[in-house]
Amino acid sequence: MADYLNFLADPAPYMPHGLCLLWDPVLIWTHLVSDALTAGAYYSIPLAILVFVKRRKDLAYRWIFVLFALFILACGTTHLLGAWTLWQPVYVLEGAVKAVTAAVSVVTAVVLWPLLPRAVALPSPGQLRAANEALRAEVQERKRAEHTAVESNIALENAMRALKESEARYASIFNNTSDVIFTVDVLPDGTFRYGSTNPAFDRETGIRGADIIGKTPREAMDPRYADGMEARYAACVAARMPTRYEEVTEKSDSVKVWQTALVPVIDPATGHVVQLVGTSRDMTAYRALQEELAQASKLATLGTMAAGIAHEMSQPLNAIRITATDCVLLLEEEEEPDMGYLRQGLVTIRDQSARMGGIVDQMRQFGRRESPEPSGFDPGEPVRLAAGLMAGQFTAAGIQLSTDIAHPLPPVIGHAGKLQQVIINLLSNARDAIEERRRADGGAADGGAGGGSVSGGGAGPGLIRVTATPAPSGRGIVIAVEDDGIGLSPGAAERIFDPFFTTKDSDKGMGLGLSISASIVGAMGGRIEAMPGASGARFVITLPVRQNALGAAQ
Repeated sequence: MADYLNFLADPAPYMPHGLCLLWDPVLIWTHLVSDALTAGAYYSIPLAILVFVKRRKDLAYRWIFVLFALFILACGTTHLLGAWTLWQPVYVLEGAVKAVTAAVSVVTAVVLWPLLPRAVALPSPGQLRAANEALRAEVQERKRAEHTAVESNIALENAMRALKESEARYASIFNNTSDVIFTVDVLPDGTFRYGSTNPAFDRETGIRGADIIGKTPREAMDPRYADGMEARYAACVAARMPTRYEEVTEKSDSVKVWQTALVPVIDPATGHVVQLVGTSRDMTAYRALQEELAQASKLATLGTMAAGIAHEMSQPLNAIRITATDCVLLLEEEEEPDMGYLRQGLVTIRDQSARMGGIVDQMRQFGRRESPEPSGFDPGEPVRLAAGLMAGQFTAAGIQLSTDIAHPLPPVIGHAGKLQQVIINLLSNARDAIEERRRADGGAADGGAGGGSVSGGGAGPGLIRVTATPAPSGRGIVIAVEDDGIGLSPGAAERIFDPFFTTKDSDKGMGLGLSISASIVGAMGGRIEAMPGASGARFVITLPVRQNALGAAQ
């Protein structure tokens, strides 16, 4: 090894490089400074590369940087020896260093070209920044999504909590209410089957709800009422709107009146009615009390009508008395009386007696109690009866009664006698309104025959118009009573049907007539409204037509 090193450093038999430059100072210094500066730079560059590699632990292909550092370091050594050979001809050492430099250079070049595509594929700083920005945006988006998900979860939890509370409230109402609640499933083929019932169903009806679940009304209910139930369910499905009705049932020698409301549940996807939700309330005690109150109102109405009826009865009674007196005188004064005259007198007595009997029958029919079970009837008939019962009184009071009642009218379900009571009450109120207007105008209460006109024409107030026609929709009956009396004061229309509210003097009523009338109409599934007329007041009753119940009811 010592011999080899001596061989590298032995200058003999060579000449220094400065001799080739003829020791020209300019050339000598030029080569010396250039080689020295180049060597210094070549030593500094690999040092910087090595420091960079050491600090960047994540640097890809670290070994290529080390090769570059060795290659540059070897190049710097050749420049250092180039400066040294200006005076010392150590060309062997210089050649050895150049050989090492060449080897390192070749190795670096050989590995660099295959590495070049992979190095080019490495992302640039700009690409890395873009990737970082995209990653940052994705992180922000994920954070926002997580925040939204958290808020959604909180909202969902609140909704679930509210739903549970709502279900708990519904279950409490469903299980603890005194009203009967049931559901009826509507199958695609139109069959009705009971879906659920609440505890009040068992308690109020005496039927175990568990025994009727999944059954049809004909399978679950009394045959006397099953057909009517199915008909009402079908009517509610066809109408696609809530319906209300009353029915009377008999069981174990007891009669109960039920007020039932049905609400259809429509599937938003198909638009078909898939279920009916029903509620039923035992109205037996209420209807009994209402019946007593209505009966008392009937008797009160008869009392107010007594004077007019007495006047109407006096006419045929006077005709009978006068005719009988004439017949007696004829028999006493003539030995052979005119039998034709006597026969005509007897016919007159018979006809006037029949007239009196008709009046008495009307009063008896009006005052009697009715069966609690509703039935189908033509609503025009009780309207005609009421108008006929009041016509004589109106004539005596100088009031003209105009009627326009279609015949026949589609049947409704309820009580004909109660509807007659409602019409009589409205007619009585119309008469009172006309008399009050006459007093206000300074005229007599019995304003004379001929009367006036609802439309405002005529000599003065004294016209009542009664109409009963089918509703334009064909699903109901509209009954209207209009007068040209004093009319309704502002705000009275909203309170006119309240109990004990009256526009009359205290000695002419307690304010229960219209309240009872509204209850009677409501029990028939209808409504009654009050509104200003052309020159007085107008009351309109709307009753639903129950086509589905006519067969059984009639």
